[in-house]
Amino acid sequence: MKTLQTLVTLTFMICASVNYAQEDENKTKNSSEEIVTKIIRIKGPNGEEKVIKKQEVIKKKSQIKLNPGDENKTNQSAQYTEDEVIVQKSHSSSDMEKYNKVSDDKGFVITFLKKEGNQVSKVRPIGSGYYLVNMGEKDNCVGHFDKDKNFILEAYDTKTDEIITTVYQAN
Repeated sequence: MKTLQTLVTLTFMICASVNYAQEDENKTKNSSEEIVTKIIRIKGPNGEEKVIKKQEVIKKKSQIKLNPGDENKTNQSAQYTEDEVIVQKSHSSSDMEKYNKVSDDKGFVITFLKKEGNQVSKVRPIGSGYYLVNMGEKDNCVGHFDKDKNFILEAYDTKTDEIITTVYQAN
């Protein structure tokens, strides 16, 4: 009886480990993650060097679908669909524009310090840490602060049908 119990336990453990090994193998086949870091060094006219570091995390994941023709079969074949690609960008402090803010009675006035000229905008809180930023007559954006006190401005571009994100660093 003891031998039979040991044999059943051993068989169960082998089956469980084979199943686990196959599960991990399938997870690595249909997803991947890649980190791309770009470092650009620019020397200024007075000899100072500016380093711009950008990092992107690229995640690819494909879905596994069973062939519809194999519906009633015991051993079905699978197909991988096209990859779903997610790109997450990060900004370095050297490629961010700066901002200054001054409180007023309803929110604050923010000055975006840009290379082509400064832009002054009214900023009003709309809740949950988000702010409505008035960039002109018809240009309103949504902004929020991140953990590093950078002001992240998000605007909708009607020409490209995309959200444009600009990160401003505290001055």
